[in-house]
Amino acid sequence: MVNGSCLCGDVKFEYQGEPAMKAACHCLPCRKTSGTTNSYNLMIPSDKYKILSGSLKSFTRKGDSGKNVTYNSCQNCPTVLYVQAEALEGLNIVKAGTVDDEDVFNNLGKPKAEIYTKNRPSWCDAIPGAEQKETS
Repeated sequence: MVNGSCLCGDVKFEYQGEPAMKAACHCLPCRKTSGTTNSYNLMIPSDKYKILSGSLKSFTRKGDSGKNVTYNSCQNCPTVLYVQAEALEGLNIVKAGTVDDEDVFNNLGKPKAEIYTKNRPSWCDAIPGAEQKETS
């Protein structure tokens, strides 16, 4: 089991197994929710992810595909814990920075893909060995 939480500690979660995919995303919403050049996302099967405590609030927008993208945040602090995209049914897009165990976090390794590279700042280098995609 991997455990994680939000900034204030109210929402706690766990997931089982290895991520189906690990990707750095440079899309504008990820830049805005992370406050930096990208977000590091772990694609976890929805049935392997469980909220243990706390309350979530959700915000939904239309993604580039025209399908809904829902951001699930702590009700008390601004932490986005995971995202659900209709285009990626059955997966929770978990924000890697919410993983609590430093050993697990450090052993995640680098993302296997970088997406929305069309939005990557010119001063930000590509991740060596990661698949590069201009969109999702």
